[in-house]
Amino acid sequence: MRIAAVAAILLSLIVAGAAGAASPPLQVRTFPGDLLYPYPLDSIRGVQGLLVPNTAMINGGPMPVTIATVDFVLLRGDEVIETRTLRAGDLERSAKAGAGLQASGMMEAVGFMFGDILGKPAAKLPASATLGNGEALLVANQVFAWSGQRDALRITARSADGQVLGQVTVALSVGEPEARYIFPIAGRSYVQAGPSLHTHHRWAPPEAYAYDIVRLGDGGLTYTGDGMKFTDYAGYGVTVRAAAEGEVVAVVDGQIEDPAQFRRPGETTEAYFGRIQAWQAEGMAKGPDFLAGNYIVIRHAWGEYSVYAHLKPGSPTVKIGQSVKAGDPIGQVGSSGSSTEPHLHFHVCDAPSALACAGRPASFKGVEVPWALLPGAIQSGDILVAE
Repeated sequence: MRIAAVAAILLSLIVAGAAGAASPPLQVRTFPGDLLYPYPLDSIRGVQGLLVPNTAMINGGPMPVTIATVDFVLLRGDEVIETRTLRAGDLERSAKAGAGLQASGMMEAVGFMFGDILGKPAAKLPASATLGNGEALLVANQVFAWSGQRDALRITARSADGQVLGQVTVALSVGEPEARYIFPIAGRSYVQAGPSLHTHHRWAPPEAYAYDIVRLGDGGLTYTGDGMKFTDYAGYGVTVRAAAEGEVVAVVDGQIEDPAQFRRPGETTEAYFGRIQAWQAEGMAKGPDFLAGNYIVIRHAWGEYSVYAHLKPGSPTVKIGQSVKAGDPIGQVGSSGSSTEPHLHFHVCDAPSALACAGRPASFKGVEVPWALLPGAIQSGDILVAE
């Protein structure tokens, strides 16, 4: 009996110890997830900007949990440099926004914005920070800025009594990317939208570091006449070239160019954007490839893929499996897909797809920004000259 009693005590201690060592109930994930890339806000002063587009906290335990706070902590080594805490009001607003997006059906249509952080099928997003089994809280668009070094971001969800419900630490890319690419259009170009926070690219993970590239004509406009024909545009039909050596892994052609996306003479900004948003929503129902129009994807030996979108119908000159060198002509600037005027959309990402991927910053050889004081990262609105 004494041996049995001792065994029972030992068993109870083992069970208690196992319970104390149980994993936190929440899985915390970001998209992108393995490495987050800052982008210079001001290269001269060394100011970096980081956007964490989507963070999900999924309840994998059997019991409901209530998230009281979420800490975003910027680290340098083991040193805490900056902490941002989201509290009840912030989390409730995030929960309601996520639940509304999921209920509208738009989240499924733009699934490329979230990667797999919500799982498959996607976890349910309730309209509060109390999560049942399999439910998730989505926190979007956390922006940070700093000078100096930061090399990791730690995200921690806690209960009202301070208990850690879930945690993840994601490394930050440190230093400038190697200049492996040439600019995909030679000569003088205007970057309508780049990786800057005040334009649309940075807020969408696949194209976070993308460039919309046009040509300027006389008078500083991108077109002559009334701009209602594709041939009115200075950049239409300009040669697009491979930005680096690699293998062609995707070619999409045959999508039309729709002049309905042009802004009509006398049309107000509000009316135009309302009309274009409705047009884009209808297009998204056809799948994400529709948004990119005619496009080419090239795989590079260092594990990145370059994407060339909105090409002129019939202009791609390469085939899947073909090897290309930097500078080889591959197509022409067009206005296919979701394109309000002829331009080249170019970005680099981590998978062989135009949109089902996570964007990465690219650095270019042979590029000058004539009006910049010193060399630095390309920003929205820059006029540049490429060899």
